[in-house]
Amino acid sequence: MSIMELTEKERLMLVEKKKEIQKLTNELFDIKDDPKQTTRMKKKITSILSALSTIGSYVKTRDFDLNIFSTMAESIFADLSGLAWDATIFADRASDKIEKFCIYANSIQFDFTRKDFRIIIPKIDISIFRAK
Repeated sequence: MSIMELTEKERLMLVEKKKEIQKLTNELFDIKDDPKQTTRMKKKITSILSALSTIGSYVKTRDFDLNIFSTMAESIFADLSGLAWDATIFADRASDKIEKFCIYANSIQFDFTRKDFRIIIPKIDISIFRAK
């Protein structure tokens, strides 16, 4: 399932990327309910996507589909943009979606073996991210 055997340096870098995701999601939790922080939220979500992309570049495409996270981010960005129109509706929706996005991003697990690297992603329900 791997595209290459990972060096110890690469393994450590992947673990650091996971820690980076955890740090960014913690920071998102601190600001997710503040409509004045939408730009910072978008930047943190984009940084999480970048870290996930880096992690995903070490496995076969079929083993790690980043599209589901991109779909979640697009939905969150739409709700954050909607805050200017109706803060009461969009704030709660965006906050809930950010929480789920963070949970899913942090739920990724690595499976390192001598000659294999897999990313294990629990089943993700994206129904709340679909347009209503």
